[in-house]
Amino acid sequence: RISSSLIMTTTELTNDLVLQVPLAVGTLQWGTTPLDEYVINSKGVISESEAHQIVDTLLEGGVTLFDTAEGYGGGTSEKRLGRLLPSPPGIAMTKFLPVPWRWSHASLERAVRASCKRLQISSIPIYLLHSPIHCWRPIEYWVQSVAICKQKGLVQTMGLSNCNANQVQRAVQAGKEFGIGIVLNQVHYSLLCYNSAALHEMEQTCRALGVKIVAYSPIGQGLLTDGLTMKKWQTNRPVKMLRLEWNDIQPLRTCLHEMSTKYEKSMAQVALNWCICHDVIPLVGCRSVQQAKDSLGSLEWKMSRDDVERLDKVALAKSTLESPKWRRMVFVSIFGVVMLVCQAMDYCGYGMVKAASV
Repeated sequence: RISSSLIMTTTELTNDLVLQVPLAVGTLQWGTTPLDEYVINSKGVISESEAHQIVDTLLEGGVTLFDTAEGYGGGTSEKRLGRLLPSPPGIAMTKFLPVPWRWSHASLERAVRASCKRLQISSIPIYLLHSPIHCWRPIEYWVQSVAICKQKGLVQTMGLSNCNANQVQRAVQAGKEFGIGIVLNQVHYSLLCYNSAALHEMEQTCRALGVKIVAYSPIGQGLLTDGLTMKKWQTNRPVKMLRLEWNDIQPLRTCLHEMSTKYEKSMAQVALNWCICHDVIPLVGCRSVQQAKDSLGSLEWKMSRDDVERLDKVALAKSTLESPKWRRMVFVSIFGVVMLVCQAMDYCGYGMVKAASV
């Protein structure tokens, strides 16, 4: 379904949460620990001054929704956002990681309170379940946990992440039962996965239930940009996650390049605009002011319906929603261990490397 509304129209998540532009910013690479500097981020951490300029640039461009998680840098990404993002107008959304060693309502509430402290706010505007997969707790249990936190004034509303159609339906139904709204589902949504049956089913379900879709990796972490090289291809994470071959994406990249030339925009801006034309909020990661400005260049213009449909036809069908349950459980567990290591570094006084403090 192609949206006929103007690109700059507001997006209402709830009566109190309204986005001025359909764009969100991710802070996955904003962690500040030694692990972020030397292992997680291939280009190292970004400096405090650069992060501050990024926030200012995006706010000036009308972007107010900033995404983080307790697992990003063991919470140091949340701390950085808490220092730099004024609220209002900034809207912070963060996530709970349902690792195997967490199984109670109390464990989620402790995580919420810790995130509030790091973000320097008393109530989290949008609190996401980072994964619907847990060893034995169903998604309904975690929805109830967030609802309990809402009753205590710690959370305003709830979001999902990496949920398929069935999981979205179950979460929304549980939200009605326990008294908390489900406003969004953050998933991998891009031209790399658009023709996936699982993604289409999830999209139709979200539309029917009034759940907004937020697209992470909308440019495939560089796969859908002008600057892709064979060297970058060989180290690209989505290539491994989606099991892509170089020739798989060439028809898509050729079409993207044609659109880029036609609209006098970068390939990345075209890919982001394509998301917006599908009434999806792209979530972009920004490591520099220039990347922030480039992302803003996806707004205030719109591809024609015919051009959007041309891209639809050459899109791939490599959705992470089709990953087996065991693989997602392993990923969550590994991510949880990394989170604990980063938290330990922060607790021991090593939460801010020198390069991040400049």
